[in-house]
Amino acid sequence: MSDTMRPSSPERVTEGTDLQRGAIGLVGATMQNITHIAPAIAALFFTQFVVSLAGITAPLAYLLGVIVVLMLGSTLVQLSKHMPSAGGYYTYVSRALHPRVGFLTSWMYVLYAPLAGGPIYGYFGFIVSQELKTNYQINVPWLWWVCVVVGAPLIAFLQHRGIKISARAMLILGGLEMLIVFVLAVWGFARPGPGGFTFSVFDISKKLSVEGFALAVVFSIQGLTGWEGAAPLAEETRDPKRNVPRATMLSICILGVFLIIAYWGQILGWGVSKLSGLPTSADLPGLVLAHRFWGGAWWILLLAFLNTTIAVCLATGNVGTRMWYRMAKGGSLPSALGKVNPKYKTPTNAILVQLALSLIAGLGVGAWIGADKSFLLVDGLVLVMAVLFVYVIANIAVFAYYWWQRRPEFNIVLHVVFPLISTGALIYALVYSFIPFPAAPYSYAPLIDGLWLALGLIILLVMWRRHNDRWLLTAGAALGEGEDQPAAQDTVK
Repeated sequence: MSDTMRPSSPERVTEGTDLQRGAIGLVGATMQNITHIAPAIAALFFTQFVVSLAGITAPLAYLLGVIVVLMLGSTLVQLSKHMPSAGGYYTYVSRALHPRVGFLTSWMYVLYAPLAGGPIYGYFGFIVSQELKTNYQINVPWLWWVCVVVGAPLIAFLQHRGIKISARAMLILGGLEMLIVFVLAVWGFARPGPGGFTFSVFDISKKLSVEGFALAVVFSIQGLTGWEGAAPLAEETRDPKRNVPRATMLSICILGVFLIIAYWGQILGWGVSKLSGLPTSADLPGLVLAHRFWGGAWWILLLAFLNTTIAVCLATGNVGTRMWYRMAKGGSLPSALGKVNPKYKTPTNAILVQLALSLIAGLGVGAWIGADKSFLLVDGLVLVMAVLFVYVIANIAVFAYYWWQRRPEFNIVLHVVFPLISTGALIYALVYSFIPFPAAPYSYAPLIDGLWLALGLIILLVMWRRHNDRWLLTAGAALGEGEDQPAAQDTVK
């Protein structure tokens, strides 16, 4: 097939899988998405920044951000319901636009998923060490790298033992972290600080400024990044054409409501009449409230941080390794990455590579600029920029796919209006994340993403010069209609 040709009958392009078919259902896929978003991190780590932009209307900013994310989720739903595959965006974009564009899209997404874990382990260790020093005068500045060295192999082991174990762990850990953060928020409702209870958080006239509120909205979109995490588990999900789309929208709605309540509760607990002091707090507002509400039991909130660290690293690792597996099976990455353990049905070599990258990102970048700055640079800027690129390309792909290959199903709202609005919001987020341009090391983020994209282009060029084009034939392959297993009870076994 020519490099410029698309399959004439997209639904006939099928793939088999060596992964464990039907291992998880709707609940497992939904928790993969929820933990991929990292509820405790989204709810507590960025409160100061969002409040500094939107003031008391921070929950309203999140509400509007959720609406935009639902539009992005609609794009994934429209693509995943016809193309269930561990390749995720690699498969969707390859089928809709071109395999080479699909490669670059997945190349940027791979930058996002496998590297996320290391800096998160380190940041958790940094927070714990700061709290131990503040509350108990215990000085353990080296704790961050211990967390990286212990955390990364632990996650790799859980991944290796099978997707069912990962799903159970994410269900338990994700559920517990959400419960702890939710209880903290409810405590804020029950014991509000100065200013008492108010619905003013949803009054747009209370915003600090139009520009600040708009940036808070787009930042909330970034805070919800991860809702697409179930798509690469399609080959291990029962009835993926049904459950992956449902998991996508369910996770966005559940986490959207959760985050609105979490921000509202924190603002009330802090005190709306003293909210100006929240952005400049030396400690995370959530920890300040935990000390105030729970006294000596404040450490329970650290348990939520531990749970979210393990769960989100499991979720991101699942995403990256499955995409590598599918790309390797198709020939666009080394075939060794497609090796699957015969007993546990997990991509063994991909997990090992993900472990190595997690250690490098956590220890290397942490030693260079510090564990706290490492988290903000890698997970807050570099990886978010990479995934925003993926979302924009996916929005283009959903239009192309339905316009050229499924014209009878083309819908002006789903395939034009939603992609245009959400793409505009993403571009706005990207531009204003660097206005004014941040100081080093955060200013390195665009350079890192640019170099990674350039490396992907070089790899494509080398494959083209060597006539390694066989992978173009299978880049858009998805599980066939007849291969999907029938729907089963939606429980995590």
